[in-house]
Amino acid sequence: MVKVLNTIHEDYHMHSMNYSDGMNSIDEIVQYAGKIWLKKITITDHSQFAEDQSGFAKKNRRSSINRWKNIYNDVEVSFGVEGDLIDEEGNCCFDIQGKEPEFCILSCHNEVYTWDLKNITQAYINAIHKYHDKIKFIGHMCNLSTAEHLDVEAVAKVLNQYQIPIELNCSYLNTQRMYFDKMDKLLSLIEAWVYVNSDMHTLNDFNLRQEWFDYIKEKGFME
Repeated sequence: MVKVLNTIHEDYHMHSMNYSDGMNSIDEIVQYAGKIWLKKITITDHSQFAEDQSGFAKKNRRSSINRWKNIYNDVEVSFGVEGDLIDEEGNCCFDIQGKEPEFCILSCHNEVYTWDLKNITQAYINAIHKYHDKIKFIGHMCNLSTAEHLDVEAVAKVLNQYQIPIELNCSYLNTQRMYFDKMDKLLSLIEAWVYVNSDMHTLNDFNLRQEWFDYIKEKGFME
């Protein structure tokens, strides 16, 4: 059985148009989060390395978030980063415009990690050894674009060593962009916990979060 660390009223992976590739502003995200009864959210825009590689427009200075306040509702809002696995040595980027938050996800994106994907397992292992004290959870690990050669047994071993949770990503579940057999195996091997997150790029993405809770219950990974 896995333990889900957040409730249906919490979401810790989403993207804004202010700092990366979301379609909505921070203010719009927060207003909508209140309407659908979310209580806690963390806005985790892409790392600076990903932004440079992908050519996202630079819309706001990161220092502006120090002045931002939620004036709309009682949703508890924080700011993090979806950090990026950069190379086979396990080097990662966890900053946005040179500023590194306390809340850091580690993900692998094929637009950013341009090394041989046959070595992706060792790249993850190296990164986890290097940054285990920084990583809140691993984002969308079993996605179709990067996980073909992923050895989930080897990765599960190092995740268990450091008790690092994995993410159940609603965006990848809804669009079927996952190796479901690998995810099921990973869920059966991990001793830590999981987060269920929307990976929100549009407001509608928030509405897909229940699907992962249903999935893990149907598969017998959660009571």
